[in-house]
Amino acid sequence: MSEEGKIIDFESGRQTLLFWNMDDYPIPVGTSDDLGAVSSNMFEALHQMGFRGYMRMQVYSEQQRESYDKDWWMKSLISYVPKCKSYSADFYKLPDITLDIISLTSSVGPGPSNVALIAKPNGELLRVLRCLKSRGHDVLVIDTPPCCPPLFSVESLLEHARLLDGAKPRFKALLSDYMYLDDIDEKDVEIQEDLSKTVDFSERIPTVKGIRTAVFWDAVDCPFPLSSSPDEIYHSISSALVERGSSDKITIWAYLDDDDKKVSLGGNKEWASRIHFLPGGDSRRNRMLNDIYLWVRDSPRSNRRSCDTNLLIFSDQFHDDAYFTDMLQQLSKKVYRLLLVTPTQDINEPASPAWPGLLIDEGAYCFRGT
Repeated sequence: MSEEGKIIDFESGRQTLLFWNMDDYPIPVGTSDDLGAVSSNMFEALHQMGFRGYMRMQVYSEQQRESYDKDWWMKSLISYVPKCKSYSADFYKLPDITLDIISLTSSVGPGPSNVALIAKPNGELLRVLRCLKSRGHDVLVIDTPPCCPPLFSVESLLEHARLLDGAKPRFKALLSDYMYLDDIDEKDVEIQEDLSKTVDFSERIPTVKGIRTAVFWDAVDCPFPLSSSPDEIYHSISSALVERGSSDKITIWAYLDDDDKKVSLGGNKEWASRIHFLPGGDSRRNRMLNDIYLWVRDSPRSNRRSCDTNLLIFSDQFHDDAYFTDMLQQLSKKVYRLLLVTPTQDINEPASPAWPGLLIDEGAYCFRGT
């Protein structure tokens, strides 16, 4: 039964991360000097909806506007946010907020943090929100209908806020001293593997213990041999990696064009090997990197000195972009070894007997974490 528009009792003492895309929902014309008051309204609306823990706001915009200057923003905010409440805010200029959402929600606790979003949740962003919901995060979206201009009063925010299931939360005391007896450390919960099921990150991935290797492969930039079956592709790649010192616990995610019909995208798979074919979506690079960060979230190292995780990325979409290169550098601090394999014309030959060994030997760059 649909929960759309249904008012439900709600209370959460967990931390709430509020992500505001100011390009989607800018401050209305004529009220730009009241940015701090608008922000305070957002916090108050969340409070009335039952989000009672520490709140942190992340604001994003690609616009080059003086009114979005970070120093001015912080001074304006500090003037309005109640000093007795636990709030903070930061301003960012990033090309995509989905990666930041995954990264931040993976780094706070105890228990899954709440996610609140003021943005148009289309395409990849909506997929990521659903992935987080399946991992225990309460996800709230504030999205006004196309017919209505964005308003930032407490009343308007309450009216247009929905959980992902469509329900409208309102505060009611449900918890005892904000204790979370149901919060179980994910490290203590094992997810069993079903080899007939495609692992598409829509839920927590199966648990793999010990030394393991994850491969994320852009099959458009680095095509597979045309006549090879999924099992044959997996065997060729895994054999080449094991010969070069990788563990034999290897899982491969291959990203294709959405309209590629050579293999079934998603759903059940008919082969036994741990190779999963996924659609690239609006941007293969964004989808791949978001899935990589979900993999890191679901597959933490046993400790910072551990040598039990290896990550390989095969793609031509990262090496010339400063933002995404920096994201990979940051990622290398979370895994033991990260290799980016960039194809060039002379080594990107899937029909060659040397494939994929030559691709790995000649195209790999190692990111070294600290």
